[in-house]
Amino acid sequence: MTAHKLPPLNALRVFEAVARLGGVRLAATELCVTPPAVSHQLANLEEFLGSPLFVRRGRSLVLTETAQDYLKEIRPSLEAIARATTVASQRKVRETLTLAAPPTLTTMWLIPRLPDFMARHPEYDIRLVDRMTFDPEERGVDLGIEYRFEPDPDLVSQLMLPDEVVALTTREYAERHALQSLDDLQGLTLIETERRLTSWKTILSGFSWSRKQRYLFVSYSLHAFEAASCGLGVALGNRANAERMIAEGRLHVPFALDDHAMPPTPRYYLSTVAHKERLQRVRVFRDWMMGQTADG
Repeated sequence: MTAHKLPPLNALRVFEAVARLGGVRLAATELCVTPPAVSHQLANLEEFLGSPLFVRRGRSLVLTETAQDYLKEIRPSLEAIARATTVASQRKVRETLTLAAPPTLTTMWLIPRLPDFMARHPEYDIRLVDRMTFDPEERGVDLGIEYRFEPDPDLVSQLMLPDEVVALTTREYAERHALQSLDDLQGLTLIETERRLTSWKTILSGFSWSRKQRYLFVSYSLHAFEAASCGLGVALGNRANAERMIAEGRLHVPFALDDHAMPPTPRYYLSTVAHKERLQRVRVFRDWMMGQTADG
């Protein structure tokens, strides 16, 4: 980039104000300086340019032709500097906490609780991104809620929630089909979330009839919950994620799953990298989050 000889920025600011307002006194009032100070800055700029900027006609100052052309060129740059300064100063005032989390946990569990955090800490903006695990190479993410069997030894992790798996459908559907155990699912539609690490197929692997079962496959548990609430079948999901819909009566747990029939299940961990753990926004959010899980 070629170096350019730049005039004093303060002199440009004074020149623009005098040209816009049409007088030294008005410009001095706007800039909170004295009229002699304004005149001094104009003289400095005229000396720098080697050309007069104003001529006096009666009581008014009129731009010279050179000054008119100069103002036309520099005004967009001065406006751009003002905009950039506003943006930069706002960024210094506010911080954004970026959290990666599974979409169903974000939608069903986290967002209903976020008003409490936002009320306690209005100084932070929050950005939520969909991820199942935390990628330490993703620099824009501060911390993540991970869905995995064991914490990553290279991360700083705390256990948040177990994956308490329950069957979910409507109360009317459960009563109509007299659902009391896994055996009663034979012949019914099972709603399977493809991204769940614990699935109907693993739970029912010991049942010969399960190979002929009808399935409705969806990508996320929140889709499975909605499908189950519409009476399309029986879904499998995390109780914490479904708690709001259960409380509202939109979903119902027809029977308890036998622990002996359950394969090992993942858990939810709150994770970050060591150098980000020292950030105030990360510590504040982590402490709040762990308080939420303790209360639950």
